[in-house]
Amino acid sequence: MIIGLFFGSFNPIHNGHIDISNEVIHKSDIDKVWMVLSPQSPHKKEVLDKNIRLELMKVALSKHKNISVSTIEFDMLIPNYTCNTLKKLSIEFPSLRFKIIMGDDNYKKLKEWKDYKYIISNFEIIVYPRNELSHKSIFSEKIFNISSSKIRSNIRNKKCISDYLPVEVEKKIIDYKLYFK
Repeated sequence: MIIGLFFGSFNPIHNGHIDISNEVIHKSDIDKVWMVLSPQSPHKKEVLDKNIRLELMKVALSKHKNISVSTIEFDMLIPNYTCNTLKKLSIEFPSLRFKIIMGDDNYKKLKEWKDYKYIISNFEIIVYPRNELSHKSIFSEKIFNISSSKIRSNIRNKKCISDYLPVEVEKKIIDYKLYFK
């Protein structure tokens, strides 16, 4: 079985994350996508508590049988690095084959990542477009330019977020008053 690993802080999870995962499942040889929830990204300072983000992800993914949340990084050192998670996953699941899913913005910065040579030598990377389409990509028809930071900004500025989030996630964000500050 081939698992697509979609790493992120998912702060919050949004329709773009889900659409990308579904596209990968339908247009590649990936059977399932695991969204690897990072408790604390080395490059991000302000993130909501990991357990609240996990709850939002579970709600968002409850109807998607081939997409799930992985909390493998919850018991790893913080900050954690993708290379460490990949090594741990390879040991814990030796019968699975993993591919990485990432946006072209992160792919362009991959050489700045810890042990990036290990990553590119051992894992295929599926890159989705953030700003412009590429005919070399399985994503030849759609740009995924929704960002969690834009959603957080909209919430703080009392702007509409309905187009960006699953209804259940939007409801929890409003009910719990998340991201309002």
